[in-house]
Amino acid sequence: MLKKIALEALTVALSLLLIPAAVKGIEERKNKKPAAQPEQMSESKTPAEQKEESIAVFLPETDETKTLSMRDYVIGCVAAEMPAVYEDEALRAQAAASATLARYMQANNRNNKTLKGGVIAADPGSYQGYYTKEEMKKHWGEGYEDYYEKIAAAVDETLPYTITCDGAPILAAFHAVSAGVTENAETVWDKKLPYLVSVPSDGDKLCPGYASSVTVTAEELKEKLGLSPDGKEAGDWLGEAEYSAAGTLLSQEICGKKVSGATLRDRFSLRSAAVQVGFDGDGFVLDVKGYGHGVGMSQYGADYYARQGLTWREILAHYYPGTVLQKQ
Repeated sequence: MLKKIALEALTVALSLLLIPAAVKGIEERKNKKPAAQPEQMSESKTPAEQKEESIAVFLPETDETKTLSMRDYVIGCVAAEMPAVYEDEALRAQAAASATLARYMQANNRNNKTLKGGVIAADPGSYQGYYTKEEMKKHWGEGYEDYYEKIAAAVDETLPYTITCDGAPILAAFHAVSAGVTENAETVWDKKLPYLVSVPSDGDKLCPGYASSVTVTAEELKEKLGLSPDGKEAGDWLGEAEYSAAGTLLSQEICGKKVSGATLRDRFSLRSAAVQVGFDGDGFVLDVKGYGHGVGMSQYGADYYARQGLTWREILAHYYPGTVLQKQ
């Protein structure tokens, strides 16, 4: 599912459409909810004006750009990006994030020639996913009508709102599941944003897909990373490792070469860059925590918080601190 978001100029290249540190206890979290997101009102649009909001979306599979109503587009995004079985408040948080990301791209990504007149692509690996109704029917089967209605209701409630910072739509990054703490934007994309900062994501460690592991041979590691062992035994290849406070592997010395978690993730198709490298005598074990880039809203974390009774506004306020919900 969440997930990279490609940006140009003011946008930041996101690598997918995920960290040991101090995490608040679950019971503490239940008793201490984040403050609801502040709301600002601008001049309200009429229902007709809201209906007319649209977005130009590049569809890579057909190599064409289509203008879609914002409502239909966001429904398709939520359907593609978040399991429909998630709690209603989590789906609302996702809908607000997807709409905000679309509006951010409209403001900042109009001159991206690779999108052939679009401002965003239906691509979970670069922006965010999008399903047509036909794809939803194929994905959900007999559950189509119920799931569509559930997601449409979430979109209808949140579409009038945009998550803003200094009055402008934010880069509303999201990912499937963090490693327990979300990551700072500058750690992943070398771009500091005041609302994409590390926050606890209680419950992510309870996700069934939280931990994963990949084992590779010494030869595979050598070939894919361009290593020069210089006669060293594989067991002696590993040197010092450096991690961010949120658990992203910043640098692992291997055969004297410094390799980042992002590189390991790319070369070995890992779920995230929060990876620890070890040697078990037969091969190198890459232990991974979380799924995705780890910046912004954790989708599993949003569902967890919704199950604890938090509203979509409180979820957004937690994952995008310092932002304001602005009504269109």
